[in-house]
Amino acid sequence: MALSPQSVPENPFDFRAPPPSPVASGRRSCVTNDEVLSEFLQHSLFVPDLILPDKVFPRQKFIDKPPKIDFQALNSMQTETLPKILDSIATIGCFQLVNYGIPVESIRSALTAAAGIFQLPPQKRTAVTRSPEKLYGFEEVHEEDEGEVSEEFVWCKAKALELAMEGIWPVGYSNFSEKMETLVAEMEKVAEKILIVFREIYQEKTGRCEKEKMEGEDGNGWACYVYKHGGNVSAEKWRSCLRYDVMKMLIGGMDYSHTLCLHICDGSSEFHVYSKKGWVSFCPHKHALVVTVGDQTQ
Repeated sequence: MALSPQSVPENPFDFRAPPPSPVASGRRSCVTNDEVLSEFLQHSLFVPDLILPDKVFPRQKFIDKPPKIDFQALNSMQTETLPKILDSIATIGCFQLVNYGIPVESIRSALTAAAGIFQLPPQKRTAVTRSPEKLYGFEEVHEEDEGEVSEEFVWCKAKALELAMEGIWPVGYSNFSEKMETLVAEMEKVAEKILIVFREIYQEKTGRCEKEKMEGEDGNGWACYVYKHGGNVSAEKWRSCLRYDVMKMLIGGMDYSHTLCLHICDGSSEFHVYSKKGWVSFCPHKHALVVTVGDQTQ
């Protein structure tokens, strides 16, 4: 309905708001006076305290040494060797390999050359720190992690790594890289034979032949992790660092569940394996390679 000029007041601001709608007597406001609703809101808006359980890690289980498999027996495919491998993989996730033919001099010279990497100062390591886009280099160290008992460096034949390391370690990196190439070439021969055995077992069980080529940076399907473990630390700090390492193993196992790994223990007092079967520890044989396989292979 149109408003005629006569109905408009002389002062356009001289008006009053309409009175509120009447409320029936005897009725309470359903919001301000409802104790049930107030109690409901009080409980629904309450954020409970989050209390995590004390034991977030499974119990560490110490076991006897896994069986030692002679590489030459593996090479000749002796029938009594395969059941030992399969049983050890099924129950533990790893086995030990001896008489594998890698010269001790190759291992010693690579480890000696690698010692220089961990002597580089932190400000130089920053330029070669690992990231989701760059899977080689030094492990990232946070402020609260400084002074930990272990350090880690990932080496591969990526050209970008070579250029970055020669920029911060021009004297020693070429020698270290040369020693690592020699050692990795020997380890690849061992790994290739293990993969052939696994493939033959798989074909025998399934009747299928499948081959997958895994490639990483520069076409390489491998990477070499170099660890430095410190000593003279308190038992409490050692347990804390050990749990941190176990968590890293768990994450790595999910990201690379297909991986075959060869570990040079170099006289380590303990070796830890974390898989779906739990957390097991054992004392590896002095001169053995510990071979671990991912969940997919298991």
